[in-house]
Amino acid sequence: MPFGKRMKEVLKKLELTQISLAEKLGISNVVINRYIKGKTNPNYDFLNKLATTFNINITWLITGEGPMFPTRNIKSVGNREYFYLPILDGVSCGSPQEIDSAEPLDHIMMDTNSLSGDFNSYFAFYASGDSMEPYISNGDVVIIKQCDNWVAADERICVVRVEGEVTLKKVKSFADGKEILLQPFNKDYDPILLDRYTLRESLLVGIAVMSVRNL
Repeated sequence: MPFGKRMKEVLKKLELTQISLAEKLGISNVVINRYIKGKTNPNYDFLNKLATTFNINITWLITGEGPMFPTRNIKSVGNREYFYLPILDGVSCGSPQEIDSAEPLDHIMMDTNSLSGDFNSYFAFYASGDSMEPYISNGDVVIIKQCDNWVAADERICVVRVEGEVTLKKVKSFADGKEILLQPFNKDYDPILLDRYTLRESLLVGIAVMSVRNL
């Protein structure tokens, strides 16, 4: 099912018009209309905001797989239980880069004992670049838990959207949370400072909870 049809299902289920949805999400109705008509692929900001605002299963939004609303989609293998996470486009471990595609590149099977809480609040990115070396390498799969709370993100490795582009960095909070420093581990890269002005336009997408080395 195309993403536009899934969006129509969301509007019908939530009993919302495109205009009222746009108002609730703080997004232009023109943009939502382009998503519904398939003229533009929805970016992750929109998908994340839609999922968290209305408690919609982000895997369903991205792939059409599973139910519209979160549920424990578990598969048993032997005496263990697993669930599948969609792996989205690469998140930059270097200079920030744009992520537009809503289609998953792959999936990763996760043991239910490896992650806590609602499994539908997790997703995965391929790491792209070497700014987080030696801890996260190019091609590694990074498991992310959706979160928009900068306090919870302090001293954690996070996915952050800065000026419309996405990067993976360690978050360090200063000035009572009014300034955020995005720190690389690789000293060949400079940190990114989000002051009180740029912070308003930035978005915390989620906190990295695990990386899986791509051997």
